Amino acid sequence: MIQLIISLLILWTPQTGRTTCLHYSDPDPADPNAPSGIPVLMYHHVSDPVNGYYGVSTGRMLMDLQLLDEAGFFLITPEDIENGLMQVPADRRPLMLTFDDGWQDNFNFIMSGSSVQIDPNCAVAILEDYCDEHPEFGRGATFFISWDKIPFGQEEFVMEKFNLLLDMGYSIGNHTNRHANFMVLPWDKWDNSVVMPMVKFHRRLGLRTSEIFAMAYPGGRFPKGIGAEEYLAGFQFMGKEAVRIGFLANGSVSSFGRLLSSAEGWFRIGRLDMSQYSVREVLGWRNIMTTGPRDDLHDPLRSRIP
Repeated sequence: MIQLIISLLILWTPQTGRTTCLHYSDPDPADPNAPSGIPVLMYHHVSDPVNGYYGVSTGRMLMDLQLLDEAGFFLITPEDIENGLMQVPADRRPLMLTFDDGWQDNFNFIMSGSSVQIDPNCAVAILEDYCDEHPEFGRGATFFISWDKIPFGQEEFVMEKFNLLLDMGYSIGNHTNRHANFMVLPWDKWDNSVVMPMVKFHRRLGLRTSEIFAMAYPGGRFPKGIGAEEYLAGFQFMGKEAVRIGFLANGSVSSFGRLLSSAEGWFRIGRLDMSQYSVREVLGWRNIMTTGPRDDLHDPLRSRIP
């Protein structure tokens, strides 16, 4: 009986909005050298009680962090991918956490007496507390903001929250202006969807807007085989590419050695929705990068769409 209970606890995924099981997508072709898969995990709401189908509880998020840390991962941001993972220790494996939409439970301020403080139950506070106590896990996450709502739900604090995230070592990403799905959005509407968010970021971040160059596609899909990657790469803001790296939500762990060998691959990085997957399932991917010496992802530098 005790063994049965232990087995059930191992298999149990606590407090998620999960109602159906997603299957892995087709695996990437084998890496020519060592495995180069980097798990990119996606969260939406983090709250108690769980908020909707795509939500997870605060306890579930904390458990995920603990299990991922114990599995030897190290938190990275899109900038680390561009820099060839130079910050990742040799005895650790890279992992990226992403939070979509900019919900208030991701980053919330509350009143404590006469002062404002970070809500200890929001995603940022959970991350900060865990990373402070476990420096070997690194520190980093990317918050993809869609402007169909007030970012993080508190209009009077939007500018402060954006700057504080960057100060703490997190990154901010573009999730479009009105959360429009690129699969059905007419091409003549892409400019508003891609560049208008950058204008809004600039009003609140000024020159720090240059730190925003990653995009997560609403709905998790992006057109393939019709030149969409090159078209997206052509959008400019203040003389620089508005988007240099793009993320899907396709239930896969991408092999970066293969993916970044093509210009289009920079815009097709897979992610796993953690309201649908457990850490145990994440670790089941055979292409995940191993520890120890590894080839630099950018040696030589892969081609990029000009």
